[in-house]
Amino acid sequence: MNKIYDRDFKVNAVLLSYKKGNKAEVGRELNIDSSLLTRWQQDYEQYGTESFPGTGFLKLNSTEKIVFALEKRIKEADLKFEILKKGNNLLHQGKFEIFRFIQANEKKYSIRIMCKVLNVSTRTYSTWKSQNLSETKQKKILIKKEIIYFFFKFKQRYGAQRIAKILQNRGHKISSTTAGRYMKELGLSSKISK
Repeated sequence: MNKIYDRDFKVNAVLLSYKKGNKAEVGRELNIDSSLLTRWQQDYEQYGTESFPGTGFLKLNSTEKIVFALEKRIKEADLKFEILKKGNNLLHQGKFEIFRFIQANEKKYSIRIMCKVLNVSTRTYSTWKSQNLSETKQKKILIKKEIIYFFFKFKQRYGAQRIAKILQNRGHKISSTTAGRYMKELGLSSKISK
């Protein structure tokens, strides 16, 4: 069974072999094979302080590290662009359609990245997904949330007609009567009286 040596042991063994100038002697002192020490020296000469990163990590010198990081960022940007390209037409249709898009693409993309790109909370999405509500009830809940948001965004001055118009512009099919009914259910009434 092969013995596993940690990074500090390997670095110290290499430095000691350089200091003493005799790999065989250092190998006997540390109870390791001199061929193993030779391999460690080659790694240390090629990668310097980045040698022996541990199991599962890449050995990279400083330039390769920068290139690796940039390639990773490019892949992430390409993935985000692909998600945005596919989900772009949903952005004005409201959260319900965005959630449906995320649910349909869960196996292809990371939920966290889709939520970030499409500007929705992962927690809200998880809540939406875990609820066993009908499509109609889910739409109603999302519309009510948007009504509350716009009602307070416009300092409680917008009534059912104006809020319905905003929601229609965002892709919802809602009448001012329905918006008024939802506002009444939520206990919201505009400060400005007619």
